[in-house]
Amino acid sequence: MEEIGRINVGIDRLRREADEKGAKGFARNAIYQLGLRSPLTRQICEDERILTLIEDLVAPGIAIYSAKLVEKLPYDDAVCHWHQDEAYYRANSESACRMSIWLPLQDCTIDNGCVWMVPGSHRLGLREFRQIDTARHGHCTKGFAPAEEQVDGEKPIEVKAGSIVLFHALTWHRSLGNRTGGHRRAFIVSYQDALAERGNGDQHKVLRRA
Repeated sequence: MEEIGRINVGIDRLRREADEKGAKGFARNAIYQLGLRSPLTRQICEDERILTLIEDLVAPGIAIYSAKLVEKLPYDDAVCHWHQDEAYYRANSESACRMSIWLPLQDCTIDNGCVWMVPGSHRLGLREFRQIDTARHGHCTKGFAPAEEQVDGEKPIEVKAGSIVLFHALTWHRSLGNRTGGHRRAFIVSYQDALAERGNGDQHKVLRRA
């Protein structure tokens, strides 16, 4: 937990500096291009423990597609609609094996807005998606259903801080609001094979050659 504490302190520092400088790439509930923000966040994206964990899933080679922090603020009803990450990623690059690690910086429960997933849904390919209504402060708008809609096979992913959840870019997932007085942060890094020509702009970086 000491390591997770250092990461949270680093995120707080990034937010303070962004507020002082008016930096771009910071939203109310997210920090984008996280791997480019500081030595600490870059180290997490390139951590050999993570690369070893995913080396049988991402091949040939491993490259970063993007990295971000998604945060649920205390008593915030913001939702993330049912979606597949690949709906966003294909606009920038093609990869035969793209996946993400989801690293919670606090314990994640149904009450504070844990992610929900449908195991096995990645085998069904990319669903047709549309722009989802954001009237309830929703995001992840390239979705196939509103966050409040129940989907067959859905499961809440309740995990402890410091755990790592692995999921394919085609996995169906969502999250609901935070009904607690604490923050719920997730450090998310998306990886793809090293043969893919591009990632998400300057975030693309080959970590292990094919």
